[in-house]
Amino acid sequence: MKKLSIFMIAAGLLLIICGNVFYKHHQNPDDSGGSASITTLNGNWSVKIPAFMGGVVFLFGAIFLYVDADIKRKNKGLAQ
Repeated sequence: MKKLSIFMIAAGLLLIICGNVFYKHHQNPDDSGGSASITTLNGNWSVKIPAFMGGVVFLFGAIFLYVDADIKRKNKGLAQ
């Protein structure tokens, strides 16, 4: 479980970094509300899913790592 959680944390950080590097906000000059559309480096419109999913994967990896450490600590205490 520890290897999986470390992999999930690394994958989550990679998705967050890549999601913020390859996606950028582009102000829409025709919109009076000032909303921003999200575009990729080549100018295509896209949603910013990789950064959001990276945060979710990172969070689940951190939770799994914490639970795994907590279970091992409790089991070690019972063995003594």
